Amino acid sequence: MNLPEKLTALKPYDPITGSYSVRLDANESYFDLPNVLKSKIADKLEQIDFNRYPAPLADGAVNAFAGYYGVSPDCVTAGNGSDELIGIIENCFLKKGGKLVTVSHDFSMYGFYAALSELETVVVPKKDNLQIDLDALIAACQDADAVIFSNPCNPTSLGITRSDVKRLLENVNCLVILDEAYMDFWDESVISWVNDYENLIVLRTCSKAVGLAAVRMGFAVANPKLTALMRAAKSPYNCDSISQMIAETVLSERSLLEYCRDEMIVQTQRLYTAVSDLARRFPALLDTVYAPRTNFIFVKTAYAKEIYESLAKQGIAVRCFPNGLRICAGTRREQTLLLTALENILKPE
Repeated sequence: MNLPEKLTALKPYDPITGSYSVRLDANESYFDLPNVLKSKIADKLEQIDFNRYPAPLADGAVNAFAGYYGVSPDCVTAGNGSDELIGIIENCFLKKGGKLVTVSHDFSMYGFYAALSELETVVVPKKDNLQIDLDALIAACQDADAVIFSNPCNPTSLGITRSDVKRLLENVNCLVILDEAYMDFWDESVISWVNDYENLIVLRTCSKAVGLAAVRMGFAVANPKLTALMRAAKSPYNCDSISQMIAETVLSERSLLEYCRDEMIVQTQRLYTAVSDLARRFPALLDTVYAPRTNFIFVKTAYAKEIYESLAKQGIAVRCFPNGLRICAGTRREQTLLLTALENILKPE
């Protein structure tokens, strides 16, 4: 049996597995749902008709999302996580052999789905300071069909401002897909611009600030024309009834979500300050700690693998990259354990 190279050449996404006492590797919220909200969800679970298919457009979840973020429900498509939406957009909005522009480093799944869709992927390197080279990006997009990147960026924790996004949108003719998975932690979203630009799609997720990583719900926001096309291209029952109900319930809890978001921002800044202090004390081992626009920090270091492995032996999981470490902001207790372990690893014998 001959299998296509686009499949056999793929390397699967490799999340960290195993048992760790401190998990700071997946950029999840450290807030679980309060018991009173879990009870409300349990009551609603009893009302689901399990013998019936889910709402095809996830109307309740879409309306709750639209209300929380101040957009029209007519501009929102629900997906089984934003990963599904990335796959739909790359597979259906671009033809085989089409040109997709991304940046490096960024979320690896953009290239994963592009390979499955048999797209030509052009990767624009970032500057030495890990910021997007906007001029180079615009130049690469001149003969492209689409460009996609995360803003703020996973894994660097950095972002470009609305003015830079506007410059990009007004200097390219291709589809612009902005993954705003971490934009809850920053204030440079362009989600309200979708009706102003015919080529703009904004992605959002419930897995980060909303605290529903266990529930696969993501949303694409675009003008009604693009939204109609996405709704036509997706599977008819792509989001199950339980996930829809949970997302609708939690997205309706504005005060809770805003409190959790604000607390995560505070803890991220606390982590950034503490690790920056370690970098000043051990400059030979930690190069740069980048000021975050997310719920995690990125630490540039030539010793990423060694530090990662040492932390893992102590039951602390972070994400390792060739040029650095991505560390999510956990609770104060988790941060204390992390910082104590880091200092012990970094200090001379």
